[in-house]
Amino acid sequence: MSPRAVSVGAALLALLATGPARARVVEKIAAVVGDEVVLASEVEQNAAPFMQQIAAITNANERAARAAGLRREVLDRLIDEHLIEQQATELKLSVSTEDIDRTIEQIKKDNGVNDAQLAQELRTQNMDMKAYRQMLKQQIKRMRVINIAVGSKISVSDNDVQAYYDRHMKSGDNVQVRASHIFIAIPENADAATVMAKEAVAKKLLDRARNGEDFAKLAKEFSEDPNTRTEGGDLGYFGKDMLPKPIEEMVFAMSIGEVRGPVRADRGFHVIKLVDKRAKDVKPLADVREEIRNQLRQKEMERQTKSYLTDLRKKTLVELRM
Repeated sequence: MSPRAVSVGAALLALLATGPARARVVEKIAAVVGDEVVLASEVEQNAAPFMQQIAAITNANERAARAAGLRREVLDRLIDEHLIEQQATELKLSVSTEDIDRTIEQIKKDNGVNDAQLAQELRTQNMDMKAYRQMLKQQIKRMRVINIAVGSKISVSDNDVQAYYDRHMKSGDNVQVRASHIFIAIPENADAATVMAKEAVAKKLLDRARNGEDFAKLAKEFSEDPNTRTEGGDLGYFGKDMLPKPIEEMVFAMSIGEVRGPVRADRGFHVIKLVDKRAKDVKPLADVREEIRNQLRQKEMERQTKSYLTDLRKKTLVELRM
C-alpha cells in the first residue's frame, strides 16, 4: 500500500486513551521528506510480506541484518513514492477513477483473465481490489511524472537505430532470449553486512528454484522489482545491449530452463531463469526501425529515471530517522 501523506505535526500529536488518563503516544517517524513524513508503521506494513522468510533464519545476527536491510530498502521505495507524489502535486497531475478502470481492463485483456480470475490472483498476493486500485493509481501517476520529467528529454536518432541494427541484426547476431528474474534490492549506501545478507537471500532463492520450486511463484512472493513481480519476474524477449552487461553476459550463455545467479547489477542481486531463446529472421531495417527505437528508448528511460530520482533527493530535504 502506498504511504499516506501525514504532516509532521499530526504524527507528533497522535494520542491514545489509556484508562482515566490520556497518554501521549508519538508514533515513530522513519523519514522526513520535505514537509511530509514516512512512518515506521508504514515501513513495517510494506516489509511484512517479506519478513516471514527472514523470521525463519536461525542465526540471530544474520536475521537482524537481513531485517534491517529489508526495512531500509522499503524505506527508500517509500521515499521515492513521496518524491513522485510531491512532483505530481507541483505539476497538478491527477488520476481519475476512469483512468484506473481503463488500466484494469487493459491488464485483463493483456493477460487473458476475467474479473474473477484477477480477484483470485490478487488473493494469492494477499491484496484486495481496493489496495490494487490504489497501487495502480500510484503507478499511473509515477508514469506520468516520469514521462514529463524524463521522457520528454529522450530522443533516439536514426543513427542510433542504424548502429543497433548493424551490430545485432544486419551482422547476423540476431539472437533473442526470454528470461525471468528475481530481484533482491540493495539499499542505497548499504554497508558490507547488508550486502552480504541480501546476497544470501538471493542464493537461497536460487537453491529453491534449482530444487524444483516454481520460479514464477518465487518471483511473485520475493522479488523486489515492482515492474515484473506480478508477472512472475518475466522480462520478455530482448536482444543484446538491452540489459546491464553482467546480466546480459550470463543470460546469453545459459541453456533454456537453466537458473543461474545471483549476479549483482544496478541496485541489487538477480537470480535469472532462461525461458526461451530464438534466432529472429533478419528483417529489413524499415520493418524493425520502430521496434528498435522503442527498445532503445525504454533502456534510456530506465537509466535517466534513476538519475532523476537521485536528483530529486538532492533537491528535497530528506532526513532519515531509522
